[in-house]
Amino acid sequence: MNTMIVVPAAIAAVAGVGWLLFRSRSAPAPARRDEPEAAQWKVTKVTRETPSTVSLEFDASLEFRAGQFVLVRPTRELPWRAYSFSRAPGQPLRLTIKRVEGGAVSTFVTEKLSEGAEIEVKGPFGQFVLPDGAKSVLMLAGGSGVTPMIAFLHDLAKQGWPAKVTLVDANRSANEQILRKEIDELVAASGGKLTVVHVLDDASGEGSDKRGPMTRDVVASVLEGMEAPEVVALCGPAGMMESCNAVVRERFPSAKLLEEKFTAVVASVGADAIAHEVELVDGAKTKTFTVREGESVLHAARRAKVELAAGCESGVCGTCRVKMRRGQIDTPDESCLTAEERSQGYALVCIGTAKAPCSIEPAP
Repeated sequence: MNTMIVVPAAIAAVAGVGWLLFRSRSAPAPARRDEPEAAQWKVTKVTRETPSTVSLEFDASLEFRAGQFVLVRPTRELPWRAYSFSRAPGQPLRLTIKRVEGGAVSTFVTEKLSEGAEIEVKGPFGQFVLPDGAKSVLMLAGGSGVTPMIAFLHDLAKQGWPAKVTLVDANRSANEQILRKEIDELVAASGGKLTVVHVLDDASGEGSDKRGPMTRDVVASVLEGMEAPEVVALCGPAGMMESCNAVVRERFPSAKLLEEKFTAVVASVGADAIAHEVELVDGAKTKTFTVREGESVLHAARRAKVELAAGCESGVCGTCRVKMRRGQIDTPDESCLTAEERSQGYALVCIGTAKAPCSIEPAP
């Protein structure tokens, strides 16, 4: 689901310092930063927002910051997936979830989950939060990427709109605009502090300001003549994020850029790519699988039907953390690993890549 200050939006391999990965296995594991325990939340309301999107409300409480997310597991048979809150702290808890083609969790939630059900939740996670004191903010959202932006807007509304905000909300069609009525109400109540630009791939939709998709040229036209913001928040599909990132850095080089994505990039790797053997040692059991250069270790393990723990799958939560016994798994700098964890030989398999044979064990 991830923030660079930024949550891992760009997944780029980085070289580690080799000797650090051969520290004694007896060294104590660094404590995870505020690692949350899983809790059971009861679903009190399910609201159909669009043909592919639902909002869930819960009989639960949680301290979090606008922009953060939780990991959700509707049943023990399904994997964990990351979803942002679509309301601000202090409001009734709400997650707004869009069905992803082929997504087991999002399909279950949007088609089968009903009021009264209990789901497993872990969190909050993420550093995709607005800095204090910003006076102007540009938000660029694509599809379900608008959900943390709506949480930002509710939070700013509670504060009396201390910042001037422009939200660019991009969608494929008008009937897939998530919480459009709620956004309109926020605009009306903002006293001119909130401006929204709607971009639709199908420009025939009522209320469309620009025609998408959000290619680099379209992004440039949307931002043409816009006053430079202090902060730019970006969340959406990978292609849109790449286009927006490039234009924003060019147009507003002094702006603080926040990026959020929840799905790790699965590299396109050919069958003839160089492959390395990974040894997984879990107590008395040892399993081996091969990972091709350029693909994540987690993706390779799944291809070989080897089970590895995972959560957000974007390097934000740390659920997939492993300890290196031998070799090296390159984990991007933007991940949640601390400097101490890196120094003691920990890596993340969800976004980590291997360039040589290695041996790993589950983190204690």
